[in-house]
Amino acid sequence: MRLLKSARTQERLIAFGTAIMVAYLRLVLATARFSYAGNTDLQQRARAGNASFIMCSWHSRLIMVTHEAQNGLKAHGIASRSEDGDLAARLLIPFGIGLIRGSSANPRKPSKDKGGAAALVGAIAFLRKTDDAVVALTPDGPRGPRGRCHHGVATMSIRSGKPVVPMAWASRHAIGLSTWDRFLVPLPFSRITIVWGPEITPPPRDAMEAEFEPFRLRIEAAITDVTREADRIAGRRTIFTPEEVAA
Repeated sequence: MRLLKSARTQERLIAFGTAIMVAYLRLVLATARFSYAGNTDLQQRARAGNASFIMCSWHSRLIMVTHEAQNGLKAHGIASRSEDGDLAARLLIPFGIGLIRGSSANPRKPSKDKGGAAALVGAIAFLRKTDDAVVALTPDGPRGPRGRCHHGVATMSIRSGKPVVPMAWASRHAIGLSTWDRFLVPLPFSRITIVWGPEITPPPRDAMEAEFEPFRLRIEAAITDVTREADRIAGRRTIFTPEEVAA
């Protein structure tokens, strides 16, 4: 009984904390002044429902997909059926962002939860059948290394045939947290710059394995480029730098 009460208390605290975050983000979106740079033609087409692609931002900079969703972008996130996935759902769904979830664990094999892999498969299937929506994700999430692209986005792009579009935001008046990703928190009434990058076309679905890694590195470099460009335009004192990793 004590464990049950503890679980309920934790659930209530998470729900309360999430509600506070959603309310704060609504305040920021309602009071901030936005400007745009980069591939604004694609931005307008996507908001009008005339484009389908994979939108990629580093984990610290995805939050402004909520602003794009409120301006017409048919955005979908992906998440496994885990506590992290549940938190993503609570944060994104209130802003009109759909969520593609992985399957739950096999009850006969509870340690073999393929939720993350199933979410990837679901996202690929979703992209193949749509021509007016996007899948938004963070290639360095959920645990890093910061600014380093995991393999999932390249796989998703090649198998779906949809291009990757990097996106980032920045503001001079924002708080950088001391988390693994240096998460950037926008402030109310600030000026926010959103930068869209060029479309990155994937190799053909039957491409040789040797083409995969160069494609992944192109994605990684492009996301970093738009993030640094957003920082420069916004006048931030610290420009985004990916985490150093061992060769």
